[in-house]
Amino acid sequence: MADRLDISAEDCNVIYPILVKHRHVRSTSEEQCQAFLVAVLQILRSGSQCCSLPEAHGKWNAVFKRFSRWSKHGVWRSLFAGCIHHPDLQSVFIDSTINRAHPCVGGAAGGNAGDEALGRSKGGFGTKIHAITDALGNSLEFVLTGGQASDIGQAETLPALTPSGCACVCRRQRL
Repeated sequence: MADRLDISAEDCNVIYPILVKHRHVRSTSEEQCQAFLVAVLQILRSGSQCCSLPEAHGKWNAVFKRFSRWSKHGVWRSLFAGCIHHPDLQSVFIDSTINRAHPCVGGAAGGNAGDEALGRSKGGFGTKIHAITDALGNSLEFVLTGGQASDIGQAETLPALTPSGCACVCRRQRL
């Protein structure tokens, strides 16, 4: 079984060429880039704060700054788009989920909740992720909205992001 907190050499061989094409990525080696991506995975998959990053993955502040720069310049979006090679567009699926945010994100100085896709709903502060996937369940595109946004609001936006001629399947699961 593969380690969820690691990136294999095979995966890195696919990811690295996509990253070096982006003008805001400055990487001296594939190993350095792989080490950074593993550090980001460590933080994101464990749900911990950046300052809790184990020293084996490098300085937490350097990882945080680089992650923030890549976010600001659209590197993550380019990586996401570059990893979608051959989608099965026989049918596409739309779904959404909500991610709750800690209450302290509600009042950061100089922050703009709209720019950060944060919104207040009954359950508190959060972000909604609306995604469209191919027939195999691979993500094709996603849109972030504030927690108060309705799911149906993105039902027209997401299919417009796929090639024409796709049959869209929408399903609402009630528990």
